[in-house]
Amino acid sequence: MDKSNQDYALELLLLIRHDISKQNELKNFEEYDKDLEKIHLENAEKLRIIITKIGWPTIRKVGYEANKAAMMILHNAISCPKLYYEALPLLIELANKKEIASLEAAIIYDRICYFEMRPQKYGTQFDYDHNEELNPWEIEDYPKVDVYRNQVGLPPLDEAIKKIRTMEQKKPLNTNKERIKARHEWAKTVGWIQ
Repeated sequence: MDKSNQDYALELLLLIRHDISKQNELKNFEEYDKDLEKIHLENAEKLRIIITKIGWPTIRKVGYEANKAAMMILHNAISCPKLYYEALPLLIELANKKEIASLEAAIIYDRICYFEMRPQKYGTQFDYDHNEELNPWEIEDYPKVDVYRNQVGLPPLDEAIKKIRTMEQKKPLNTNKERIKARHEWAKTVGWIQ
């Protein structure tokens, strides 16, 4: 018997609940925990299967909470570039049809840029810079970034910087140079870069 969209919705909610539970256990981790990565990879594969069955799990198909869970699974699947590359065109198409917020596709686009170690378009990805200050990761066209942000419903970048700096928890233990080197090595290992 084939699964219904409601079955997929429940599956997505259970997957993200398990993920969040593990993250809560690890509250203050500095490095990417291997058990958490395993959960993220398993969830990524299950999301890929769902996408092959019903397409992207939109609000119309699975409801708000399950759609949100699907986006969280995608966001957390950082060791699975293939899922990002498969999902981005779907998200762009859905955003163009107004079936999802354009912001969702913009964030995934920027995350791909961040993990590929290249400048982002919308300024949604932040990291600590060489002064150990939280700032947007490199931006491809800084003079136009607020135009791009406005197009997808984001506030001006200066506002986002102020907001995220008030939310930051703790400074990283490693220097910016050490973190960039470690991220580059990790990105090569999982397939974000050659």
